[in-house]
Amino acid sequence: MHRCRSLPGFRLLTASALILLAASAAHAGLGDLKKKIEKEAKKVDDAAGQVTGEAEAVTGQSSTGQADTEGEADADAGEGSAVSAAPAGQGGSLSTVSTKFDYVPGDSVILFDDFTEDELGEFPARWRLVQGTFEVAELSGERWLRVTSVDGRVRMKLPAMASLPEFWTLEFDFYSSGPTQQDLTVLGYAAGDNRVWETVFPHATAMVFRTGSIFSETPFEGTIAGRHHVMLMARGKAIKVYLDTQRMANVPEIEAASGMPLDIEFRLWSPAKPMITNVRFAEGCRPPKDVLAEGKLVTHGIHFETGSDVVKPDSAPVLRQIASYMQANPAVKLQITGHTDNVGSPESNLDLSKRRAASVARALSGELAIAADRFATDGKGDTEPMASNTKPEGRAMNRRVEFTKI
Repeated sequence: MHRCRSLPGFRLLTASALILLAASAAHAGLGDLKKKIEKEAKKVDDAAGQVTGEAEAVTGQSSTGQADTEGEADADAGEGSAVSAAPAGQGGSLSTVSTKFDYVPGDSVILFDDFTEDELGEFPARWRLVQGTFEVAELSGERWLRVTSVDGRVRMKLPAMASLPEFWTLEFDFYSSGPTQQDLTVLGYAAGDNRVWETVFPHATAMVFRTGSIFSETPFEGTIAGRHHVMLMARGKAIKVYLDTQRMANVPEIEAASGMPLDIEFRLWSPAKPMITNVRFAEGCRPPKDVLAEGKLVTHGIHFETGSDVVKPDSAPVLRQIASYMQANPAVKLQITGHTDNVGSPESNLDLSKRRAASVARALSGELAIAADRFATDGKGDTEPMASNTKPEGRAMNRRVEFTKI
């Protein structure tokens, strides 16, 4: 991952006509709204199209089209992002995160894509185009998949399967500079392209989820425009959707008359040219009743900003599980071990992994009231990979925290 460099933010598309459209979008039909937006799209296309140009001008793109990566070797590629504004709703401490936010990512990564292996301006190799025009863009050293047409649809190139795994998770970062209205739709399709479910954001100031006759509309408590972290967690026919640290949908059973989903589609629709990055699709097993039943827990659910040892608030679900276990088993002590991928120097990775393990212990003792003397900490850097570092999926699995009974 590139180090964060100072860069002008995305230009807000503030044409008065678009603001009026955004304000009235909740009352307009999708077809009418689309016609109005298409009419205004040409007026704002040049402004939105400056994102890549501004980014390349500051990061120092070479004549070959590759961004300058000077200083990249010292940055760990860990969870999170080094770019621009943090996701709305990601501030605060673990204690401020609602207990309804219970997202835990799957551990067996099927696809991870931050678009660093693709050329700027090109369509990414690990995606399938369904409709529209997309390109890989860059801002502050971070790659994004950006739609350049008003409406676009893409799907991940997943391994052939009869359906998605019984237990799976999907998470990604989403950005739209605004005005925003229905910029993002994520859809699950069964065989024959039969739509099983869809979730839409924003719908006015809410997120919508639909499956069959079931419809939910949950107001979002943060700022609509900007960067957000979107998560979906499926357990058989049950599915939950999260935005930043807020749970937006909780459906106990999707309508699957046409079969279970086997494909997931991303629809980006707006003249503001919304974008996605850090896409992680993983298989996850059924959550155990005893998280340390086998004496060890390996988790990818504790998150840090790139190159940082500060525990992010969205790590709360896993840390609360550990805290509950420690409270129920007062004689147990744990070894906390941090691991990184191999991006960066071995020395910096080792130091970072040790600092992250220590930060996890401090979070458990300081915010979740577990005695500090019940933890020992260590870090292994990139010396004990659990998967190959040659592919993004392997690197994503290697960035982890382990808890072991002492």
